[in-house]
Amino acid sequence: MENIDYKKIGQRIRAFREQQGLTQETASERCGITTAFYGNIERGDRKMSMETLVKISTGLGVSADSLLFGEEPQKKELLDEILGEIQRSSDEKQFEKYLVIIRTLATVIDKL
Repeated sequence: MENIDYKKIGQRIRAFREQQGLTQETASERCGITTAFYGNIERGDRKMSMETLVKISTGLGVSADSLLFGEEPQKKELLDEILGEIQRSSDEKQFEKYLVIIRTLATVIDKL
């Protein structure tokens, strides 16, 4: 098993933050962690828990795969993940409404 390279993960986190034009302070607020801890993570000076990884992933709006491995999941996998989240968080009737919206949107996009 390979060792986790926290410096590379921190570099990826910094790159995503900078792409969004965020300061460390703003990013840390979005992630729900202190600015000092966030800075340590970006530098690779501190290890983070799975919970913190999820907070950063959510706060920056990027996948955990991107932060850990520098890769985006395949688009189909991403769509499956999104649909799974929607299905888990809504009842059957609400989920059907989401599917109607997605199908309608796909039809409109196809006409563009």
